[in-house]
Amino acid sequence: MAKETKEEQVIEVDVDALLGELSKKNDEYVFKLRRILTENGYSEDKQRDILANLLPDMVQAQHEGKPANQLYGPVTVEADHIMHAPKPAPKVPFWLSATDLSLFFMSMFCLIYGIMAYFSSTAKQMQQGSGILSLLVMSIMAGVMFSYFNTWNRLPKDKRPKTWILLLAGVALILVFSFLSSVLVLIKSPLTSAMAWPVYGVFAVLCYGAHFFLKRKYKLPGLFAN
Repeated sequence: MAKETKEEQVIEVDVDALLGELSKKNDEYVFKLRRILTENGYSEDKQRDILANLLPDMVQAQHEGKPANQLYGPVTVEADHIMHAPKPAPKVPFWLSATDLSLFFMSMFCLIYGIMAYFSSTAKQMQQGSGILSLLVMSIMAGVMFSYFNTWNRLPKDKRPKTWILLLAGVALILVFSFLSSVLVLIKSPLTSAMAWPVYGVFAVLCYGAHFFLKRKYKLPGLFAN
């Protein structure tokens, strides 16, 4: 507890020190900004947190001859920006994103195979890789790959794993899941055999419904998230 208090004191001293370095024009800018924030219910501690973010750049720009109204714009505009800044999107766990995308792909695969089964003249035409377990394996593979790609794509370029590593991992994942899918084809069971088109339809609706629920509840990104 004492340690936390000490850290808070250090932050306060830094803010106070930076406030003491402000020019008259910048000091007036900060005064007006704090007045607006106070009128809108911002506590003293919250204001100091905001100033801790603004003052270092403000003082640096001041040394370069640029006042705060040039750096941040009019004080009313900066205050509005602070008060209405969008909240950062919550970090989505990888497993949740992968599950959501897997459900999406499962619904699409079931829809496609359901249409094929509806127009297929014989059940034999639907035997290879059309069982629900095979579709599940393909869906998990696609969900994991797209989820990881989206995570990779959001990283700063200097922190991303090499592209060739990403491609190599993708190929390895495809080979592993393709092997699992081919093994499932050899197993004779209701879950590995072709199904009637209404069954595919039911799975498509259930999986898409679960995907829609997760996406709305946790505000998950889309298939190609930036």
